[in-house]
Amino acid sequence: MTNSVKAPPMPGTLKAAQFIITLEVAFGLVGLAFTLAGFFSTFDWGILPALIYAAGSIALFGWLLSRWSSRRMYLRWAIIAVHLLVIGASILDLARFSTVTWNAVFGYQILSWAVIVLLLLPSAGRWFSESRA
Repeated sequence: MTNSVKAPPMPGTLKAAQFIITLEVAFGLVGLAFTLAGFFSTFDWGILPALIYAAGSIALFGWLLSRWSSRRMYLRWAIIAVHLLVIGASILDLARFSTVTWNAVFGYQILSWAVIVLLLLPSAGRWFSESRA
């Protein structure tokens, strides 16, 4: 008979963060579909950078989400870093058109900020630092 070690369950805060990332991927796929439709209906090459950004960020979020069960510490920090990059890219885009407001920075990016806060909680640090058994 083998020894089995019962791994502690995932905290509710991490389940919420995982759900939010899943929502971000789902909403991103819908946005990607609209962007693809816009590109192929007009062949406006100005839409192409937005298309590449949308596809790349969705793919990265999906890949990080698929690695969630590995419980590696670098994954937690990678998810936080990617969300900060997405927020930063959004702020740069808003600054380009001089439309940076508090609502644009915090209101429109509420899901990303929520994931960052949830992953910075001590329970997330404990869960990601424990080895997967």
